[in-house]
Amino acid sequence: MKLTDAQTKKLLDYKGQPQLKQLSLNMALTRLKGIYKSNPAPETLSKCTADLNALLEKFAVIMQADFEWIVSLK
Repeated sequence: MKLTDAQTKKLLDYKGQPQLKQLSLNMALTRLKGIYKSNPAPETLSKCTADLNALLEKFAVIMQADFEWIVSLK
């Protein structure tokens, strides 16, 4: 379960309420959106991707549905 930078960018740019079930992932997303908005450089995006992947890896069992939703973003 690993996100790419492109998938992370889609998630960070997502308009509306994300369909995430896990509060910890929602909180991380809110924090990372602020970081990325203040500095939308490729390096920042890579750090955001790494943060999200670390969280997804740590809680893989309970975040499977959220991961699938993120991957399905167009």
